[in-house]
Amino acid sequence: MLLWCGALIAVFGAFTALYALALVVQGAWLGAVIVAVLGLAVVAVGAVLFLLARRAVARVDARGVSWCTMLGARGFVPWEQVQQVIVPEMSEPGDAVLLRRWDGSVVPVAALRKTQSAESTRAHVWYRTAGSAVIAAHQQWLAQHGRR
Repeated sequence: MLLWCGALIAVFGAFTALYALALVVQGAWLGAVIVAVLGLAVVAVGAVLFLLARRAVARVDARGVSWCTMLGARGFVPWEQVQQVIVPEMSEPGDAVLLRRWDGSVVPVAALRKTQSAESTRAHVWYRTAGSAVIAAHQQWLAQHGRR
């Protein structure tokens, strides 16, 4: 969602900056400079939002789960270290999908944060779907490597 908002803001800023050309044709040089600078600033804000939103990602592959938040550090937990994947509901503790390691520590997948649905008090459907995908990938890894 933020990815598209950033792109839309950048396009809006580009059109604002283009409006400066109309002001130049009318002879309003000061207004043209102000509008051009404002438009370029809006483009910059949209581009930064787009790039930050693009950076926020969680990936599940054959090696494990990796993730990165907009401003945070990258994280990775290999499947060998994961004992259980926990997808807490809204009423349960934890603010993201949790990976319980064999040593007992719990690692939150920060890119898969718990969000509430607008229609109900349950967690949002994308969060539940993403959590189910992580659980399924973990179960597949366990089955392929003979662990239960």
